[in-house]
This record gives sequence, C-alpha cells and structure tokens, in this order.
Amino acid sequence: MILKSKSRDFFRFLGILALLSAPTFAASNTKPVQEFSDWRLFVDGQGAAKTCYLAAEPKSSAPANVKRGETYLVVSHRPGQGVRGEISVRIGYPFSATSVPFAKVGSDEFNFITGVKAQNGADEWTWIENLKHQPRLLRAMKRGNELVFKGTSARGTLTTDSYSLRGVTAAMKALDAACPAP
Repeated sequence: MILKSKSRDFFRFLGILALLSAPTFAASNTKPVQEFSDWRLFVDGQGAAKTCYLAAEPKSSAPANVKRGETYLVVSHRPGQGVRGEISVRIGYPFSATSVPFAKVGSDEFNFITGVKAQNGADEWTWIENLKHQPRLLRAMKRGNELVFKGTSARGTLTTDSYSLRGVTAAMKALDAACPAP
C-alpha cells in the first residue's frame, strides 16, 4: 500500500515537472543562440524564469515510413528551479502505456520513463528514469559519437532514432555558461 502511494506521488511529481520543463522551442518563436555541429543552444526568459537548453534532431529514424511529429533530444538547465542537465526526448508520437524507452551510447544503456506512465499529459515526452544516472549519461554523451533512442508508440510501432553527438561537449560548455549554477 505504501509503495503504491509513493509511486503515485512520484508520478504526480513527474507530471508537474514535465509541465514545467518540457522545452517550448518547437511551438515558440525561440531561435537558437548558437550552433555546435549537430546541436543548437536556446535561451529563453530571464532571472528565476530563465531556461537554457540544447536540442538535436535525429540523423536517422527507423522505420522510415512511420508518420511522426517533431523529434528532439534535449538537455536543459533551469537555474531558478534548481534543474541542471535534465535529459528529455520528444519522440513525435504518443508512447504506448507499456513502452520502456531507452537510450544507448556505446555499451551504456539508460532507461527512460514516458509522460504516459507519469500521467502528466506530456504523452510524446520521456525523461531518464533514474535521476542518479543522468550525470553518467551526460558523460557518455560527451565521450560518444552517437546516441540511439528506442521507444514504442501507442500503435505498437518500435522506432529507433540515432542522434549525432558531434559538438555536444562544446554545446554543454556553452549551456553551462548561458545558465550558470546559482
């Protein structure tokens, strides 16, 4: 009983976090501040409301014949909320309720949790499941060449997106400079 209550509270927390943190660059007029090979830096707002984020689009997606919306891999800093290095993915379709999406960089694999499971209304978004693994994924991204992300849509289609990590180290340095830790 206690475990179910804690899980429900955790998912509610994720829901609130998602609504506050899902980058709005796709729907807004926000323009990139800088570009670093395959990564773009965005800065929005100021003071406690300032948000800085990196975004990359997949270099390849499979299967090729699947209709999808916008797809991004995002790394965010929100200093006013104490958030640094938050990794999220917008997959371009609603996830299946049973999808267990994951990212792989080299031999390192990282599980993600979907907005569908978190019941937060962000059904096309996913975040790293264990926040303790987030720094390890960021380090792997800096060392690696490619991040492969897999997830299953509500229609049951398994998709695979490959993101280039070219430029991500320089982009992360610029992200830290644009939104320094308080």
